[in-house]
Amino acid sequence: MQIAAEVPQQVITGEIGRTLAEMELGCPPAVTRALYGALGGGELGYLAAADVAQLQDAVGGWLADAYGWEPQRAAIRPVSDLVAGFRAVLTHLLPAGQPIIVPTPGYMPFISMPGQIDHPVIEVPMLRDAGGWHYDFEALRAAFAAGARLLVLCNPHNPIGKVATAAELDRIEELVAEYDGIVFSDEIHAPLVLGERQHTVYAARSARAAAHTITATSATKAFNIPGTKCGQLVFTNPDHLARWLEIGHWHEHQTSVLGVVATSAAYGGGREWLAETVAYLRGTIAEAVALLDAAAARTGIRVIRPDATYLLWLDLSETALLRDDVSAAQAVREAAGLVVTDGSECGAAGRGAVRFNAALPRPVTLEAMRRLIAAAESAGTQRAHTNRG
Repeated sequence: MQIAAEVPQQVITGEIGRTLAEMELGCPPAVTRALYGALGGGELGYLAAADVAQLQDAVGGWLADAYGWEPQRAAIRPVSDLVAGFRAVLTHLLPAGQPIIVPTPGYMPFISMPGQIDHPVIEVPMLRDAGGWHYDFEALRAAFAAGARLLVLCNPHNPIGKVATAAELDRIEELVAEYDGIVFSDEIHAPLVLGERQHTVYAARSARAAAHTITATSATKAFNIPGTKCGQLVFTNPDHLARWLEIGHWHEHQTSVLGVVATSAAYGGGREWLAETVAYLRGTIAEAVALLDAAAARTGIRVIRPDATYLLWLDLSETALLRDDVSAAQAVREAAGLVVTDGSECGAAGRGAVRFNAALPRPVTLEAMRRLIAAAESAGTQRAHTNRG
């Protein structure tokens, strides 16, 4: 990819970043060609049975090739996006008023949306040490004991970029089975693994895991096509599937037929593009983290290199950037000209942190990190002068 050469550092001006998880790196040419062809052919109607079948074949083929997982084609159901599918699952497959469990920092809608439909959220903060992020299993057990039934498993984890280990998935499975729970497994960032740890489909691990899981997947993040509005829920419990087939029509109806076209083209003709993009992101993330680590003693900025995604979780709690009168995101925007997601939107565990989307041309991401470092150093110097004064 020739992205880096297109943005000389001297022309990087103005604010950098975006709050949404999407890339500024284009999308596969196969997708663009397919969409042009669909438009030329007037494929702008509602989703039809043939479109659903096409989607099921495309997604099923991808899951088999990428992860060795072969769910029943008929169990792959279209939804407009992850959040719409999540909301539908909570509404129709969970008793009203029952709490759900979200490990935090968590994806923002997992925190904010359930309460709007009478499902309180029990936040379970992740544990962090020098080795990375870890699940707090005692806290998860306590949440189930308090009446929760559904656990949101975001793997790879947005916003911290963690890929769960096999041992962690084993313990989650045992715990969920013990409490006769349900796992909503958000795996839409699975193609964006950057490190050595490979993604494992949770529901594919055992018959017991499959029986208590609803899996959310999509081509939208990895192939950068979120605006085409096409996600999927994969049902591996026959009772869950039967219930969905009773109530799911209008949820499926919101899916875009152009999303089916884009998804099919991405999985069928975008794999080389994906491999190049992941390699590019891997290099960008590595250089960005190296810059932050080298300056950590001076700035107080803490970052754990993500296993996956293109998101950097930046802990600013030990910096001089934070102020009582504004959010961490606003402080960063004012001091460094960066547009980020405030960590508090990801749960109480995210206070004092921000999520930075690094899926930008590499010189732009690195300029953003330099700005943040300079702003933190300047704020530290000002605080030191004030304290001496």
